[in-house]
Amino acid sequence: MKHSIDHIIKESAKQNRSAQKDLYDYTYQALASIIALYVKDNSERDWVFNLGMLRIYTSLSSFAIGTNYDGWARTILVRVAIDYIRSNTKNKVTLVAIDSAHEQIENDGMDDLLNQLEVDDLTKIIQALPENERLVFTLFEIEGYGHKEIESLTSINQNTSKWLLTKARTSLKQMVERTFKITKSKK
Repeated sequence: MKHSIDHIIKESAKQNRSAQKDLYDYTYQALASIIALYVKDNSERDWVFNLGMLRIYTSLSSFAIGTNYDGWARTILVRVAIDYIRSNTKNKVTLVAIDSAHEQIENDGMDDLLNQLEVDDLTKIIQALPENERLVFTLFEIEGYGHKEIESLTSINQNTSKWLLTKARTSLKQMVERTFKITKSKK
């Protein structure tokens, strides 16, 4: 990129199309992978990313030049992804809360398995989760939100959020183990 990000942002706010393209390219390269964790496939990722970029372009006047653009844009993109998922949820499911003592899963060896996965492989495995599990898992494990914050962002009850997180962890563990069995048997 031939100009600094601050210069590109200033020019984008002035509706400079070339600067807007540079900002789009920069943001896509830096942050599109975040959206991939919330959606099922790359075409949906690109659609949600484009929706997020529209919101970024219209919000540039509120961005303080010299601050962390990546963090600011990431927050917007994550919120757009959550809004997209919320608006496209066809069947809202009410789940019964479970006893927290039963929601722990064994993490024996899970960290070792995850460390061996490439980022693209891990993203594909996360994308294979059902929508609500993927959303809660990504918000809790990757973005660092608590269950109370997840409830305020998504309207998913805290107990349901905990249940979905446990279910996602269990599913991910099984998928990772299957992936490694297949990979090890090919070697």
